[in-house]
Amino acid sequence: MFCEKCGCKLYKNGKTKSGIQKYICSGCKITLSETTNTIICHSKLPFEIWSNVIDNLLNGFSLRRIAEENNISLLMSFRVRHKVLYALKSFIKNINLSGKIQSDEKYFPINLKGTKKENMPRHSKKRTSTSSPYRGISHHKVCVVSSIDENDNLLLKIVGLGRCTTDMLKNSLGQKLSNAKSVNADSASAYQDFCKEYNLVLNAIPSGFHSDGIFNISEINGIHSQLETWFSKFKGVSTRHLQEYLDWFVYIFTMKKRFMLSKIKTESYSKLLIDNNYIKSKDIFNIEMPIDLNVAYAEYLHQS
Repeated sequence: MFCEKCGCKLYKNGKTKSGIQKYICSGCKITLSETTNTIICHSKLPFEIWSNVIDNLLNGFSLRRIAEENNISLLMSFRVRHKVLYALKSFIKNINLSGKIQSDEKYFPINLKGTKKENMPRHSKKRTSTSSPYRGISHHKVCVVSSIDENDNLLLKIVGLGRCTTDMLKNSLGQKLSNAKSVNADSASAYQDFCKEYNLVLNAIPSGFHSDGIFNISEINGIHSQLETWFSKFKGVSTRHLQEYLDWFVYIFTMKKRFMLSKIKTESYSKLLIDNNYIKSKDIFNIEMPIDLNVAYAEYLHQS
């Protein structure tokens, strides 16, 4: 083992109280351990709890149930779960789409859950069955581009507010193409321009339909139905953390497609408990908002 900072050899340097091996660099004298830069770095929780939480996440447990299953507080349950979800980024970024692709958009209402009153971008309002005064697709809806290829590689990416544009597709789907050939999507001009620029065959499905008799987007629409069921058990997901939940869904979907159920947990350990996945607890609460709230609530700012 060698030091990533100076390249000198690492030597064993005792163990922590919990039995984790420590090392010291022969050059810069920096000390580190087997858990440095992993999600369990600096954690006082036993590894058994981290193991159980990963298992709970694979089963889609809620925060409250994770807390009860592991005898930890609700706040600790939140921190542990989001540290694991943060680690999924290294897995998600390696997913690319190839061959024949189905693509569509899924829209979510803006959710400011967890935002302090003094930081709200709009005035408080009574909760109703709809969170926006606008009907249909508007700047009060978060646009998620959802695409799946013929090899069951799935992409769910927040791209902005309102109706999907060509630039939104370029910044999400365009960066994930690898030997892609065709796209089944609706007949919107955004997909027409996108496919033309990336030399892809567009099989346009008439608006409001899932098929034109030959080509279809039924598989990605089926994913949307699964997403609705998935999110219903969380009783509202903050827009700030929405991408993490989408990554969580993609991860479980992908693992179930690639591995037998008996191997998914073991595979998850090797993919999540690796270096460069560490995030401080305080940074979890300061994850950047994936949308521009000034655009979303421009009319409220104008009124004030």
